[in-house]
Amino acid sequence: MKVARDKSKIVAALPAACADETAAVEFLERQRWGGKPECPRCESRDVAQMLGRDGKRNARFLWNCHKCGRQFTVRIGTVFEESRIALRHWCYAFWAACASKKGVSALQIKRQTGLSYKSALFLMHRIRWAMAETPTGPLGIVEVDETYVGGKPRAKELKSISAEGWRSFKKGRRPDFMRRKTPVVALVERGGRVRVIAPTHVSASNLRQVIEANVEPSRT
Repeated sequence: MKVARDKSKIVAALPAACADETAAVEFLERQRWGGKPECPRCESRDVAQMLGRDGKRNARFLWNCHKCGRQFTVRIGTVFEESRIALRHWCYAFWAACASKKGVSALQIKRQTGLSYKSALFLMHRIRWAMAETPTGPLGIVEVDETYVGGKPRAKELKSISAEGWRSFKKGRRPDFMRRKTPVVALVERGGRVRVIAPTHVSASNLRQVIEANVEPSRT
């Protein structure tokens, strides 16, 4: 029952985070780090808030890691990453999804937040994925595929690829702009379970390791 009460307190605190971006950021930082912020890249706690000229928090709510020297925000390593949607809108959508018995639609999020329907749909897809139960145990018969997730290539990058570069791309060699994308591997089990994994790179040997680690030995 303790866990249930804690969840109730979190849901009850969400409305206050929906009205102000600073309140939303601080709410998510408390939930993620519990008052002890750490770098999501090197896991060091030797970090400091970055301040603006007025002595208040940086407009982008940045933190600086003294160990690896890199900057980060509470978005890094979460479903909020690579999204420009304000965190107060994310908090509202999470609250609406938790408070409604029948869930919430992207159209409702669009009406309440003023976002475009495309942005509201993107936001709700990520929230539903984050709230879904993580499948445990080895999978049975699966279908496996990989893709690369990230921003679209710039027009000048596409124009800069020579005919030889496109021939190399068709042979499996990725252009430079694709190397910035994140590889994602999905294992879809017959019957409904889905497992999504983000390996550091994709190769035949690496995919085999992913399959052997997640699929029943009798199925491999």
